[in-house]
Amino acid sequence: MSLLGRAGLDLRSWAKSLRAAERTILVCIVGFVLAFGLRILGTSTDTYLSITIYNLISGNTLVPLIYGIATVGDLIWVSLVFWLYVFRKDSNEWTSSLILAVAMVTAMALTDVLKTVFNLPRPFQVPSLGISARGELPTNPGFPSGHTTNAFTVATVIWSRYPAWRIPFIVLAISTGVSMVILGLHFPSDVLGGVFLGIFCGTFVLSLAKLRSSK
Repeated sequence: MSLLGRAGLDLRSWAKSLRAAERTILVCIVGFVLAFGLRILGTSTDTYLSITIYNLISGNTLVPLIYGIATVGDLIWVSLVFWLYVFRKDSNEWTSSLILAVAMVTAMALTDVLKTVFNLPRPFQVPSLGISARGELPTNPGFPSGHTTNAFTVATVIWSRYPAWRIPFIVLAISTGVSMVILGLHFPSDVLGGVFLGIFCGTFVLSLAKLRSSK
């Protein structure tokens, strides 16, 4: 079977999936554009919020905890995919592991592309703000936040597939975004862009899975 055959590159299904979740997808696109607008045009507001949230903690005592929250939000999908696939109880969990894996690959790929296209600095890279990087010193561009994108992609999939776990994963996703600002690694607009990008990726892959499972 050819990798470029109908089963391998089904652009029609992709288009149908976007249309099936049209309202959510549209909200995500508008939200992402507004986040980008805040990053470019609302510099004073973005800067003020960055400094205010960054100064919520002083010293380095809580940095390991906050960095730990951000790391869990960023990487929890790895353990979830492994657990759902290896220790699955039924076909629903196998499907969930596949959906989550594809959604995460989509999220990370889009994040890297968008970071490269926009090439916007992080708060600690703007000397006038007086913000230092806490926990790590990333070298890639800031917009959108990859940690936040990953966390909200996971939360979106969990929201659809496992309603009982909605609140913990939403709380984790929000905490991840806030943590990235406290750590001085992202502006609030970067986080907001990551929120909408993550919801977009999760929704798109969930819609695609629903469409293809009905065939």
